[in-house]
Amino acid sequence: MKSIYSCYLNIDHVIKPIVLEVLNENNISIEEKDIFNSDFAITNEELNYSFPHIVVKENIEEINSKILFKYDGIGFILSSFDKDLIRISIQNAIYFVMSRGSKGAFKLRIQNELDKINRNGGSFSLAYVSIMDFYKFKNYLSNINIDDTVKEILKMIKVSTRKTDEVMKISRKEFGIMLPNTELRNAEIACERIKRRVSKIKNINFDVNLAFGITQVSDPQESIDEIMERLKKALYISEGNNGEIDFL
Repeated sequence: MKSIYSCYLNIDHVIKPIVLEVLNENNISIEEKDIFNSDFAITNEELNYSFPHIVVKENIEEINSKILFKYDGIGFILSSFDKDLIRISIQNAIYFVMSRGSKGAFKLRIQNELDKINRNGGSFSLAYVSIMDFYKFKNYLSNINIDDTVKEILKMIKVSTRKTDEVMKISRKEFGIMLPNTELRNAEIACERIKRRVSKIKNINFDVNLAFGITQVSDPQESIDEIMERLKKALYISEGNNGEIDFL
């Protein structure tokens, strides 16, 4: 079975082989280049920005709990942990990202909807939303202010969609929207509404611009990878067109 969840692994610790073994047992792939392409991270140090992560330390005195849990820390692994405790820590990470949203959680939600249309027919639409020029924020805002701004954008997306829609934060700068029983045109209207609402955010000194990739799914046999690839392609076209909503 192809991995749905991925972990950014950045540790140089004696228990790394055990961590790798447990990740493999849970069918979690390893992301080595970009932390934001993963669902959660296992790192040597506490992160100073919001991202689900587990920190690995020799002993509990080395853990900066104030920083760890301020920035979406899930927990910790100590060198004294046996395989069962490491397994529990990693499974807790999966539960965390499932409830909070992540790329893996979004893929799982797509699979659930594919199962529904396989049983009952119909179709659904998806939107992949990205904050354009995200890293320019670093020129103006602290990590805390960036995270607060992203939370405000997420709030605006949620109030712009229906109760039957599902909105997930799937990376630090990306959001996924599931729109059940929705045709492409109505998904486009929803994204236009999001765009207008987000443009009114006033807590920063420059405009927030979003890019949108949307697609409609009607074939229950289509693979998640094919769907995600189509969404990403539409998103990249939108980013190249200054945020114009694009669909494939």
